[in-house]
Amino acid sequence: MNPNKYYLIGSLLILSGTILLGIMHLAIATYIPNLTGWSYPPGKFATVLNEIMGWFPYILGIVQILIGTILVWNSLSKHN
Repeated sequence: MNPNKYYLIGSLLILSGTILLGIMHLAIATYIPNLTGWSYPPGKFATVLNEIMGWFPYILGIVQILIGTILVWNSLSKHN
């Protein structure tokens, strides 16, 4: 595969991961006022992610950003 394709795919993964994380944070922020209580050890953030079943999209967004960063970095290092 051409290094420019790795750069493009990596950039799209970073963009889509960032958008997904932003939407998840928006969902978390809008759900927090509906909480009646939470346990202290996991905290508010983990409680909301459990309530809205949002662990998969949240972890997926982080993985997309990491893979995209690796692809862009590899593309730039091979190009130089």
